[in-house]
Amino acid sequence: MIELRSVSYTYPAGVRAVVDVDLEVREGEVVAVMGGNGAGKTTLLKLMVGLLKPSAGSVLVDGLDTRSTPLSRIARLVGYVPQIADSLFFLPTVEEEMTYALRNFKIENGAERARELLRAFGLEGTEKRSPFTLSGGQKKRLSIAVVLSWDPKYVLLDEPTLGQDKAGREVMMGIVRQLSSQGRSLVIATHDVEFVSELSPRVVLMGGGRVIADGRAEEVLSDEELLRKARVLPPQSVAISSRLERFGVKRTPSIRELHDQLRSLLSRGGGCSESGTR
Repeated sequence: MIELRSVSYTYPAGVRAVVDVDLEVREGEVVAVMGGNGAGKTTLLKLMVGLLKPSAGSVLVDGLDTRSTPLSRIARLVGYVPQIADSLFFLPTVEEEMTYALRNFKIENGAERARELLRAFGLEGTEKRSPFTLSGGQKKRLSIAVVLSWDPKYVLLDEPTLGQDKAGREVMMGIVRQLSSQGRSLVIATHDVEFVSELSPRVVLMGGGRVIADGRAEEVLSDEELLRKARVLPPQSVAISSRLERFGVKRTPSIRELHDQLRSLLSRGGGCSESGTR
């Protein structure tokens, strides 16, 4: 489990990015951290992986305090995929990027594991290419493959759908669902409310460095007042279903549930005119 106990972090310039956060990420859990720009999402992830040390409070990863435990030991447990994939790469070829951490962590059969991951992520044939010559979607998949190469227990994804088109978002959804099915703990910092509403994980809303809500996606993403406080736009399904509440439609962040409700309403002969008749 990753535990944040009364954690605050202030950058050297004096900006308080995280303020008195208490949070637990349990094994096998998928957590989406959401909030507007400057809410503290990325800082929170960096605190979890030990790249930043808390100014106050403590961060524990399976009982290890990130302030007193070597970063290499924390990184073996927690894999962090940054928002900008290029910032993870520093070697001449894709193959070298994949095998670097495997050698450092002394992973057995590293070359075979690297090949399996490249194949699984649709990157077979790119081994001798520079990672910087890949497309945006390929870079994003490679960055995740690199982090998964040493099989971390916890995976932190910072804005995984940023810059992705519809097809890229669908691929990313498939990756996240697959990782979840493997029992990994995932923490996803994102602005992509439609992605989160489809994934339906636990949602942590942040604003001004503080946690302002923590609960099931269907509850948090249906609360437009909370979303306004966090400067997060509601999912389209919430915006639509809230306008149809007068006709018996339940507010929901799920497109599928909204579709089912509308089909049921129409099958009963309901209508959506202002007068409630058609």
